[in-house]
Amino acid sequence: MTCAEFLDRYTDYRDGLVTAPRELRRFARHLAQCPSCRSHDAALRHGLLALQDERGVGVSSDFRARLERRLERERARREPSLATRAPLAAALFVAVAVALLAIEGVSRNDGTRVPALPAVPFPKPVAQAGVPFVSFQDPRSSVVISNPNPYGTALIEPIAAEH
Repeated sequence: MTCAEFLDRYTDYRDGLVTAPRELRRFARHLAQCPSCRSHDAALRHGLLALQDERGVGVSSDFRARLERRLERERARREPSLATRAPLAAALFVAVAVALLAIEGVSRNDGTRVPALPAVPFPKPVAQAGVPFVSFQDPRSSVVISNPNPYGTALIEPIAAEH
């Protein structure tokens, strides 16, 4: 058994859901041979015993007040106040506005237009007399019975008019 398999199935083993004797021996053998998984097992069993203890965990009477003071100190230390962030935001806004005005002034077009493309003569359409070429699949053709054109396709050309 590998450590990954042991850790993946450990909860079932600890809860008694693994009942096959062979699997129980594999878990026991791995626990005997692997100090890391043995430490994991001991820590979890110790934690569960502490949670199941009837006495419970006791806290001092001023615990809540001390916790609130500590949380306030941590919040003040981590989050800068709005009073310190507002001037920075305003300064960034002004800097961006000035930069945009500077870029607009540099790239401003002086009003000249780009010359239009020269006129190109359009060729006149030429009508060609005659029947157009048409290609389609002939529904009468068969793939099975000696069709020279594969997949049921056939080239149908219009019949030339005889004069």
